[in-house]
Amino acid sequence: MRRSPVTTEARVDGASSGAARWVAVGVVRGAFGVRGAVKVEPYAGPESSVLEHARRWRLDRPARGTVSRSPLPLPADITADGARRHGAVIVATLDPPLTREEAIALKGAEVLVDRADFPALDEDEYYWTDLIGCRVSNPAGEDLGVVDGLEDHGAHSVLRLDNGILIPFVAAHVLDVAPQAGRILVDWSADWL
Repeated sequence: MRRSPVTTEARVDGASSGAARWVAVGVVRGAFGVRGAVKVEPYAGPESSVLEHARRWRLDRPARGTVSRSPLPLPADITADGARRHGAVIVATLDPPLTREEAIALKGAEVLVDRADFPALDEDEYYWTDLIGCRVSNPAGEDLGVVDGLEDHGAHSVLRLDNGILIPFVAAHVLDVAPQAGRILVDWSADWL
């Protein structure tokens, strides 16, 4: 059994049901070429980014630590045409089309994608954004906390709970994952370090 959370990490906008649930997936790093394409650095790395699959993007306020001189009012809903992997970034032409100067001015804008536009995953694979907020308990019924985030430690991911508990996200410890129900069942105890 594989427990493989696909990385998409950051804030989520639009939590009400039926509304778009925008998930931050990357940041514009500048222009690409002379025809107004943009370079986006995906938070998850280009090999597992949803940016190549989702055509509807939203550009939002600058990511932390960056300055943007955007020609567009932010947030701005746009369409990404022909997004493709190029080394460590995703390159995309946007609609409405931009000049090179406008693409440069978007540097630092955060890129969000509607959760509904994420590609489907295999069984036992999960997007991190779906696990954040899930209540974690063990078979004894002990409530261990709520998933506050996930960390990638190379060999496997680790659930970080709101109370500081860290639980390896591996089949030996994770018994059941039900993101739609907002719960994760683990073989873990609150007093384990």
